[in-house]
Amino acid sequence: MSQEAVDKLWKRCQDEPFPKLLDIEVLEIEPGRARTAMTFRPEMKNIFGKLHGGAIFSLLDEAFQLACNAHGQIAVALSLNIYYLATPDEGARLLAEAREVNATRKTALYDAEVWQEDGKKIATGQAQAYRVGHPLPLDDEGQLTT
Repeated sequence: MSQEAVDKLWKRCQDEPFPKLLDIEVLEIEPGRARTAMTFRPEMKNIFGKLHGGAIFSLLDEAFQLACNAHGQIAVALSLNIYYLATPDEGARLLAEAREVNATRKTALYDAEVWQEDGKKIATGQAQAYRVGHPLPLDDEGQLTT
């Protein structure tokens, strides 16, 4: 089921509207792990001319949602704590990864990181998912079935 779920998620995330706003790219998906990327563009700046924290959070959240749903069951966020460590360089390509570190029948815990391509660590955090216990509502083309 896991490879089938991964295939459906790949198709589904191609049409997901919110990540398109930030040009978030999905790099890898596997059960319990996912990687995403985006480039710091001028329109992502906050009031101080730095990358808005919400953009960093969104990049990390996208990796988290894909990692926890790649098991083939609906998983929703219970929490996502992020710690901002450094300001990204303007124009930098950022990478994010969420990795499952513990899972029970109902919950799963993930370590998460964001870094620049040159290795500069930007943020770290942890996320917890609740496993609803229902299969992903996606058909073979990645379209919602409900």
